Amino acid sequence: MKDLLSRALTLATALFQRQALVWDGTCSTGIHMIVARGSTEPDGYGRIGVVAQNASLLIPNSSIATIVYPATFENYITSYATGASEFEKLVLQYVDACPDSKVALLGYSQGAHAMMDAVCGNSDDGFFVSPEFQKALGSQVIAMVAFGSPDFNKTHPWSVGTSTGAGLFARKNITACEPYAARIRSWCDEGDIYCDLGSDRSVHGSYFANYTLDAAEFIAERFNSSDTVVDLPTTTAPPTTTPTQSGTETTDGTTTETTTDTTTTSTPASGAGSFNPSWIMILLMAGTLMIWTELL
Repeated sequence: MKDLLSRALTLATALFQRQALVWDGTCSTGIHMIVARGSTEPDGYGRIGVVAQNASLLIPNSSIATIVYPATFENYITSYATGASEFEKLVLQYVDACPDSKVALLGYSQGAHAMMDAVCGNSDDGFFVSPEFQKALGSQVIAMVAFGSPDFNKTHPWSVGTSTGAGLFARKNITACEPYAARIRSWCDEGDIYCDLGSDRSVHGSYFANYTLDAAEFIAERFNSSDTVVDLPTTTAPPTTTPTQSGTETTDGTTTETTTDTTTTSTPASGAGSFNPSWIMILLMAGTLMIWTELL
């Protein structure tokens, strides 16, 4: 029954609006989540939005904003670097207006790569972690979630999932982001073509079925934790190395990421046990219809 209810809540969440959300200037009393979609996904939440939406079920009065960036395979380096810059821009904009609020960052695939570059820096591209952003990371950004990031490296302290390898742009220098290790979770499973250099394209889209609940609970646990501030110097030397491409992401400009549309899992919000079972079935039917519609 609990699993059925969790699935129903996730499907109901997936039915919410999917267009790009712009922060309206209101400071959240829950958590403010900034999300970045994966390559070729249309503007808006992208698949990673379901994690943020499920986290909002666990943390009332939360808000979600999206990163607006190209998310293309063509000119990938420019695209994800733009996403990284946008992460910094939106975080600083929010924490400046809402100094007492908490923030979480989420990204999938290229969006995860952009998020990790924002946090860890990429000096060879002329992009590094600014003192202002570092201060925000130390005080208000309390959780960072990555699914299928090409910068994945199993040796990183925040790496989770079944992968024992590294991705297309495996990050070697984590000097700038190592102080935030407890706040980061980066999921990668064996066989993923982008974060594990595997050959199974279906793995790259499986994280939402396998880890949505884990990621949402991680954000909620971090939100409820009293360990939200890290005392750090306001300046840090930018990393001296940049992730090295260890593979080719695409062979022609029309290639797109192949992912599987799978039903996600979630944790019910407070009071969810009072759901009428008939409503659960309605939600499940609606979610199933939505999935089949997307597959057509």
